[in-house]
Amino acid sequence: MTNGIIDSSTLYELIHLFRDRKVAATSAWTWRCSSEVTCALIHGRQLGLAHTPKLALYPGLWGYIQLHLSDQVQLIAPPIRVQREAQAITDSWAVSDEGVRQLRRCIAPAYYQSKSSEIQRSFTCYQENMMVHTWPVLVGPHEIFERHNIKAISRVIEVSQRELQQVHRTSKDGLILRRFAGAPSFDDELFVILWKAYLVDLLIRGKYHDEAARLQGGQVLHHPVRGPILRRLSGSNTRYDVTNTDRALSNIILAGALAERTQQRRMDLWLEGVFKARKAAQYGTLSLLDHGDDKAAGRAAAEKAKELGIHTHACIYDDVTDASIAIGAGVLTSFVLSGWIDIAISVGMYAAAKSEQLGNRAGDMIFERRHRLERFAASGSGRAEREWS
Repeated sequence: MTNGIIDSSTLYELIHLFRDRKVAATSAWTWRCSSEVTCALIHGRQLGLAHTPKLALYPGLWGYIQLHLSDQVQLIAPPIRVQREAQAITDSWAVSDEGVRQLRRCIAPAYYQSKSSEIQRSFTCYQENMMVHTWPVLVGPHEIFERHNIKAISRVIEVSQRELQQVHRTSKDGLILRRFAGAPSFDDELFVILWKAYLVDLLIRGKYHDEAARLQGGQVLHHPVRGPILRRLSGSNTRYDVTNTDRALSNIILAGALAERTQQRRMDLWLEGVFKARKAAQYGTLSLLDHGDDKAAGRAAAEKAKELGIHTHACIYDDVTDASIAIGAGVLTSFVLSGWIDIAISVGMYAAAKSEQLGNRAGDMIFERRHRLERFAASGSGRAEREWS
């Protein structure tokens, strides 16, 4: 079975969702990532969490969710050989003329100003989540940006490496980060440098995760903010449908958690619901068929939730479903696995090239017209992308 990772930025959107129950006020990125992670962890037995030793040291709910998911979900770090090769590729790209050009384009205000209102709002919410709610809490083991990437960051934002070294030291000061959180201002030069350095670092790390997954024939599910610097894949891809009952069950788990009064209790109930559904999926007792309409799917999912002992909170479930549509998040229709190979090739050649990762079933599945989500776990390597209606 091919190993795959969910990047930390995607996982942490759940924490932002559970911080405030006002779902209608959340962003499409936060809602989508929360729904995707819930669905993927239930069915994607191959998916683990991108892991470094520092993640285990994270304080508060950031460390809490890592610790509790580690009982059921793999914490995945590439082999040292892969880490070194991926880092070398990423470092070379980040300081190249093309890499610098791409990174500058992606962090420029005009980049998101040219996008849809939904994406603009999601990026603005992402900024607030990081500056106000995340940076001050994670001071200590967390780095706003990695010292290793200072050379590349310096080229992109045109600030000297010496000055960035000083900013890096300053970013460890909790008092300064709390001041930024209380009144973030782009008129503050230090704040602007720190935010730009963070963004560049975030994109570089996304590139690294992508290269590491490609080199070891694995899978990776990226946060939307990292999408702009990921190279397009033109190889074959396979679609894994998410039925309306799959979606309903994921929403029930999220809605049940959101009904709790504190962020900690919301997180605990979400973890409990995911683990119960994940266990049922692993034992083959979670076959959620597509129903003719969403109401029928909701009833079927509610029955399954009750059978598994998952809290449903029906009235809150309705509110969350309505809110997810109201904010323009749409519905998750499928996961699409895009192969790493950049040319369209036959299944036989693909299987030969990646025989150590692909089982016999994977080749057959490429030609099936419809794919159940459970089969995602037995599929081959590639970048896991999502489709929303």
